[in-house]
Amino acid sequence: MLALEVDRNLDLALFSRFLYQQGIAHRINEAGEQQQLWVTNIHDQDRVQQFYAAWQSGELRLEAGSNMPRQGPSTLQRLLNSVWRMPVTGSFVIITLLLYPVTMGLDEGVLNAWFAAMSFLQFELRGDAVYFTDLSTTLAGGEYWRLLTPMFLHFGILHVVFNMLWFWEIGRRIELRNGGLLLLVLVLVSSLCSNLLQYKMTGPGFFGGMSGVVFGLLGYSLVWSKLLPQRDMGLPHSIYIFMLGFMVVGFSGLFDLLGLGNLANWAHLGGLLAGAVMGAVAAGVSKSRGGF
Repeated sequence: MLALEVDRNLDLALFSRFLYQQGIAHRINEAGEQQQLWVTNIHDQDRVQQFYAAWQSGELRLEAGSNMPRQGPSTLQRLLNSVWRMPVTGSFVIITLLLYPVTMGLDEGVLNAWFAAMSFLQFELRGDAVYFTDLSTTLAGGEYWRLLTPMFLHFGILHVVFNMLWFWEIGRRIELRNGGLLLLVLVLVSSLCSNLLQYKMTGPGFFGGMSGVVFGLLGYSLVWSKLLPQRDMGLPHSIYIFMLGFMVVGFSGLFDLLGLGNLANWAHLGGLLAGAVMGAVAAGVSKSRGGF
């Protein structure tokens, strides 16, 4: 729950120590030119605002070396507090990690029932060959979930860790700024568009991962921040440059030549475009409503 939003140049270190001393668990993060202080309940929100007003008026005096907290929250408490504040972001990370074992054994040719049910297309094995059903036949069977579930399939520990770190870093900012419902819709739309474009451009095959969604979050954040700079998502420009450069290099075929595996490059582009469109729409709606 957002308790304060103040200029990023204001040093909140002493105020943060004081809040910990009062038993108020909180987190401070940057969002563009602002600092946001988040708490876990409305009671603490009221207390923080009262303490801040007293501090700014001079009624509450904070000095270095005093008002030190008895004990800050543990790592587990901070993690739980983060998930509580950002339930959609946290839920997707947890679900993805829990489903990671679905792809284990693929290198040995083991295709389990979960993998078969979550892949983009129905398929069957005939000897060493894999035969895919076309998309229209798959959907005619009512298996519409396949349009989305490939985002939970990750082929290797580095694959899932890389995607989850980026998903957490960008997704939480969007959820804090625009809410969990918008993030949920953004994830679903980005997943759908990335999977469809990958299939359209490369045909039947096994592909998966959250990277298309990550590029969707990136596209959303970039367009939103450009159209509403006063409500910037707070991502450094270097991240946009790195991720867009990563996508360009992927299309160049360099990763394939280096033996780093095939990337779902069209999925990345599909997600990026879907996120950019949603970012433009959301920014336009925000301007028309005076911000949300």
